Amino acid sequence: MARSAGTCCAGSGGPLSAAERPELLLTHAYFLGPDRRRRGALYPLPPLQPAQVAAWLREKASARVELWDSTFRRGPSSFEVAVSRVRPAAVWIYTHPTTRLGAQRMLSAARRCGAAVLVSGPDSDLNPLLYLEAGADIVVPGDRMEAATLRALLALRASHHRFTVDSLAQVPGAVYLDDAYQLCSNGGRVAEIPLDELPWPEREPVQTRIHLGRWLDHRVPRSLALSSSRGCPLPCGFCSNSVFGRAYRRRSPESVVAEMRTLADSFAVDRLVFADEVFLFDGHWLAEFAACLSESGPPLAFEGSAHPGALDPASLSALVEAGLVRVELDAASGSDSLLRNLEWGYSPSDIYRAVADLRSYGLEVGLKVLVGLPGEGRADLDATLEMVQIIAPAGVEVCRADPNSPALFRKDWQRVIAGPVFEAAARLDTLPGPVLDVAAEWMSQLGRASGSDPFDQASRYLHRLRIPALRALLRALPSWPGTAAMEWKRRRRLPGPARKP
Repeated sequence: MARSAGTCCAGSGGPLSAAERPELLLTHAYFLGPDRRRRGALYPLPPLQPAQVAAWLREKASARVELWDSTFRRGPSSFEVAVSRVRPAAVWIYTHPTTRLGAQRMLSAARRCGAAVLVSGPDSDLNPLLYLEAGADIVVPGDRMEAATLRALLALRASHHRFTVDSLAQVPGAVYLDDAYQLCSNGGRVAEIPLDELPWPEREPVQTRIHLGRWLDHRVPRSLALSSSRGCPLPCGFCSNSVFGRAYRRRSPESVVAEMRTLADSFAVDRLVFADEVFLFDGHWLAEFAACLSESGPPLAFEGSAHPGALDPASLSALVEAGLVRVELDAASGSDSLLRNLEWGYSPSDIYRAVADLRSYGLEVGLKVLVGLPGEGRADLDATLEMVQIIAPAGVEVCRADPNSPALFRKDWQRVIAGPVFEAAARLDTLPGPVLDVAAEWMSQLGRASGSDPFDQASRYLHRLRIPALRALLRALPSWPGTAAMEWKRRRRLPGPARKP
């Protein structure tokens, strides 16, 4: 498979000629400058997704693409300067809840320069209407963004680099506004690409060396990110699993090791960071990976993340010999009651045990904690703070649970529909009219419904989630006595019309 050295990074020099203008300018909206907390810690690892999409489009469509890395830029105004100089036919922006305002300003700048705008990523997946009303032409589904962006690019070419409703309708899974400014969502999905067939992300040499130099300026290990998997195998729902969904896929160990060796040979890098949701998962794969990395040459320092309930101590010894130096542990919370209510499959004792296992091999341990979880109170936050003080990790990353995350969306859905459904759910093949009305109105307000009639999507969503929602609600609400659950199960077994208890 061909490995491109990368493209030049837009943003300097004079205006480009028509022949030099890129077909697509890909970027993200993370600016280190305005983020005082990140600037103090300095952990400048840009997202891999724009570079991955750029490599795929170049390989499969011979597209003229450029990357614009925002990490060390002053702000969105610098992007407007770059896009006005480059004048691309289209701009592709990677979206994330933490960079929403910057992405919207960049989107507006691209439209003022006459470019078509494509957005993709977890935030635009969860809030498509927000970006479409701000001026985006299309929301590309994030779970298969390479293949979906390729289809969007081909549709854009067919319409002379100006999206029309007809051309947008050709992109499976895309979300857009029709001529009446109604939200439309295409059915179908593009075919899934095996991870080993994807080209490695494009890493422009000059920009990569700038990143590594910034690490060195602050006397911390120079690091580059890569990924060995997509999706998340664990039922959390509060992370960014809307990027690639829950379906868990992993590259072959040989492919991962080959990329690691290439990065180490090409750049002055001290450490490689795996950006997987959970890296220390699947002991069989980890054993093959450690053996392959050890056989390929001297140890390479790397770090990855782990889940307290899925840590495999048996694989740690081989990984440490291959170069593992640090593990970021997804602790989430120090509250036993909160973790138990969320059914995440582990407790604070598992966190302490995992930390002890990791440190017994001489590994640095970092913690990732979440705040803003459903049902979280002051006592839960105090328990988390106490856990951090006891463990004294090498670093702590605190994230706020995204209120639009898939898990919170499901919990809100249960709150809206589960009560009325329970009252009228003896015949589970029927939909109570008032429930459907409430659901459709709620989805319309969130921009979730497609087309001018939200009832079709609400009905399908209701059918899909009703039984799981009821089960989850019965487990989650301690005020409901166990007899209610028994009665609901009994009523399910009763044939015929609804019966009164």
